[in-house]
Amino acid sequence: MDTQKKPLLTGARRVLAEDQARIIAAEVPVEEEAGRGRLFSITYLAVIAMFIAGFLLLAFNVRGNDVLQWDEAITRAVQHVTLPAVGWVLTRASDLGFFPINVIVYAGVFGVLFALRFRLEALIGVGASLVAIWIGGLIKIYVARPRPADPSIHIAAHLSDYSFPSGHVIQYTTLFGFCCYVVFIAWRNTWFRNLVLAALAAMILLVGPSRVYLGEHWPSDVLGAYLFSAVWLAATIEAHIWLKRHFKFWPMPEKHRRRSHLHA
Repeated sequence: MDTQKKPLLTGARRVLAEDQARIIAAEVPVEEEAGRGRLFSITYLAVIAMFIAGFLLLAFNVRGNDVLQWDEAITRAVQHVTLPAVGWVLTRASDLGFFPINVIVYAGVFGVLFALRFRLEALIGVGASLVAIWIGGLIKIYVARPRPADPSIHIAAHLSDYSFPSGHVIQYTTLFGFCCYVVFIAWRNTWFRNLVLAALAAMILLVGPSRVYLGEHWPSDVLGAYLFSAVWLAATIEAHIWLKRHFKFWPMPEKHRRRSHLHA
């Protein structure tokens, strides 16, 4: 071995040993680690159960009811926003959910993920979101809640299908939410990654108020869709983790192969 490389190799080994020592020193006792794991699992399952219960409660309450008591008050508050920039954003935030733009969005997300060699993620993310939209449509038929028709509410467009839950919110939350998950776990913490995460999160958060602002959904339609989508997204992520752990569908991207080799 080149004598000039020996000091560098020795220094790298020393830094690695120091890092490992710091990690070991920061570890909690095994019993405490197990307790934290159980607490996380219980909290996670409790939140999921609350979301499911909340969605079912809303669905049964709005079935046969054109409007809930608090729907009109919230809708008027949202529609009374007078700032031009906010109004424009809330108007345009729904655009990606209308045909044919929604088809382009799904194709674009699939193509970008596939091109970045997140091939399994492309299949799971787009496939699961489309299934969620389909199930949401079946729920709409079962609940059979009419769209807003109150004369005091501004309605941008009179849509023919039922109202609960909001299909736009399901699309944005399940599709862009899964993209958030992929970007968060796969990319390094850089300004670009954080910018992408912020843009995806903004679309998810804005689409709900946008549907109310346009008068095409009641707030309860939006809330129900967020609850449904959060549970669906959690299940999609769990499915992705399980599949990645048990199956090898395609070779890993080069950066992941290098990372696995370094940790071998």
